[in-house]
Amino acid sequence: MDEIKFSGNAKQLVLFLMEKEIDQNQVWDLLPHRDIKKRTLDSNAYFHVCCDKLRQKLGISMARCKNHLIADYGQIMYIEEGVPLIYKTNAPEDYMIELDTIHTKCIKVFKENGKDVFFYRVYRGSHDYNTMEMSQLIKGTIEECKAQEISVATPDEIAHMQSLWEARYKKMCDRKV
Repeated sequence: MDEIKFSGNAKQLVLFLMEKEIDQNQVWDLLPHRDIKKRTLDSNAYFHVCCDKLRQKLGISMARCKNHLIADYGQIMYIEEGVPLIYKTNAPEDYMIELDTIHTKCIKVFKENGKDVFFYRVYRGSHDYNTMEMSQLIKGTIEECKAQEISVATPDEIAHMQSLWEARYKKMCDRKV
């Protein structure tokens, strides 16, 4: 196989023709230059890699895994300063935990007109966390992975990813101004 070289900050599209069907998460393991993945991961991408490993080990969906981790180690969404967003619905926990579009944790259930009503605290998605918030999420996620005997990045690799995330977050904030 020819060596692949990347230059500059240009995005690359790489297509593969596989002789057999494999899980998309196994593609990196088949590449001879899979160290590219380690060098280009930022903290948010690493969070998703850890989520995927954890969900495979636990036999749960990616949405369920992310929702548990974000609700345990992530950031509450606020309507305004000090006022958390609380979502009232008739949707049960098993339904809400499987959603990719919203991260929630059930905080109260009671009967209203004879039917169950659920109240959920809503959490922000990890894509817009600042460095400190992302660090907290990664730290908790790594502890969960270690508890399941899943290998994780070294402290130096994590520090490098967090610096990439910080640069990405700063760029995102600059665009919003």
